[in-house]
Amino acid sequence: MPPAHPPGRVFPWLPIVAAVLFAVTHTQPPLYYSNQNQYFLHGLAAAGYGDLRTDWLANTRDPTPVFSAGIALADRACGEWAFHAAFFALLVVYFLGLWSVAAVLPFRPITTAGRVALAGGLIVVHSAAVRVLSVKLVGVDYPWYAQAGVANQYLLGAGLQPSVFGVLLLVALAAFAGKRYVAAGAFCAAACVFHSTYLLPAGLLVAGMCLGLLLSSQIGGAMRVGTVALVGVLPVIAYTLSTFAPSSPEQFTEAQKVLAWVRIPHHTDVHRWLDGVAWVQIVWAGAGLIAFRRTPLFFPLAVAAVVALLLSVAQVWSGNATFALMFPWRISALLVPLATAAALTGLACFVERIPAGRVIAASIGLTAVAAVGGAAWVYAEHLGYQGSAAEDGLQRHVAQTRQPGDVYLLPCGFPKPPAARGSAAATFVPVPQTGRPAVFELQRFRLATGAATFVDFKSVPYQDAEVLEWRRRVTACERWYATERWDETGVMDEVRADDVTHVVVPAGVHVTSKWLTETYADAAYHVYRLEQK
Repeated sequence: MPPAHPPGRVFPWLPIVAAVLFAVTHTQPPLYYSNQNQYFLHGLAAAGYGDLRTDWLANTRDPTPVFSAGIALADRACGEWAFHAAFFALLVVYFLGLWSVAAVLPFRPITTAGRVALAGGLIVVHSAAVRVLSVKLVGVDYPWYAQAGVANQYLLGAGLQPSVFGVLLLVALAAFAGKRYVAAGAFCAAACVFHSTYLLPAGLLVAGMCLGLLLSSQIGGAMRVGTVALVGVLPVIAYTLSTFAPSSPEQFTEAQKVLAWVRIPHHTDVHRWLDGVAWVQIVWAGAGLIAFRRTPLFFPLAVAAVVALLLSVAQVWSGNATFALMFPWRISALLVPLATAAALTGLACFVERIPAGRVIAASIGLTAVAAVGGAAWVYAEHLGYQGSAAEDGLQRHVAQTRQPGDVYLLPCGFPKPPAARGSAAATFVPVPQTGRPAVFELQRFRLATGAATFVDFKSVPYQDAEVLEWRRRVTACERWYATERWDETGVMDEVRADDVTHVVVPAGVHVTSKWLTETYADAAYHVYRLEQK
């Protein structure tokens, strides 16, 4: 059926304006939030932030050196506002990437009304206000599942972090559809340069691109895509293999198990994250794949999806931790938002073909604009990106009083696994503002204070010997805080041997030693200084 209204004037600036609105309505967290506490550490330490250069974790092997170098450079040259600007720019790239890929579909809106409906739909589905409303109404951030993959894998996380550069895979697909094969290979490689976890999904996409071109007798195109991508990722592969090579087979195997089954099982353990919602996401991704069946992108996406599925089944069958840490299911972080974009494109086509299409499109567009007010509401009422206010007083005190050489011991332990399967986004879930967090207690401490820390559970190294040292530290920390009398039990001698200078003790936890002098106390935490013998 043709559009109910003639195409009329096409506004070329519409996707640019919509992309900016998208970035505004998506929102972003204050610095530093969640994974930023892991991935900003090396860069800020290199930039001379606080006393982080003496922090143990900051001196471990860096899994994302290019990202860290960018953080250090941006912090020195521009300050923290550059981090927000970079994430804003990547949000714009994400929207334009989806928009460009959707334009490849055999069905696509050709009228202004249809294009407004598509742009508005993308904005609304990803907007912070809609996600907050979902949490308030049903207790779950359901819109998140339309933009993220299984196992809580995603392109757009909460703020600037290495995984956000996965949006470059969208750009690569758009370039490939436009027969810009060198650019397609380059953008696939660039995603891997910022985060090596994209090596597998990017490699599968490139393999699909090359195979599709070869089957259509475009040998030159296949050579360009494959060669550029391979040259781009060779330094990443070389760095990863040399930096994170096994210290010994036994150490490597044990460290991989610690990472996969202790620290990030919500990403790696299929039995942990595969629930009903994940199955719906898998079906959704498959439906989206079918939507691309008559486009140049079908072959790359189909090859990546099928091989990833086979690898995922093989991982479950083997139970291998190293295999799980390759995240064969990570391609879903690309396939799910593509499926959502395809569905919204189909909806936009339907809207422009019905008599009331202009009214409906205008309503969707106005809703998208209203989402800007929703973003202001989220910011003003602190409805997202919450941390525990109980930690704020402690962190302000340490930020003001820390001295070079200080090392803070924080309460830390291994959390109990959740009772239910599944994964969910906690970005817009309210956080209790009193009492101790159930997990990731004081995860902001390093970057909020600039002080060196003995260990915490949130941030972890990746080289095998360093992973085992991290486990030793968390284990020791858990035992120390469970022991009340530090002098008689020898805990104080162990704490001194690990060069700790200050001990943070939560309210309700009791430790005693003649060598501890209280320097700060509030309703949630006490700080003690270790006196010299």
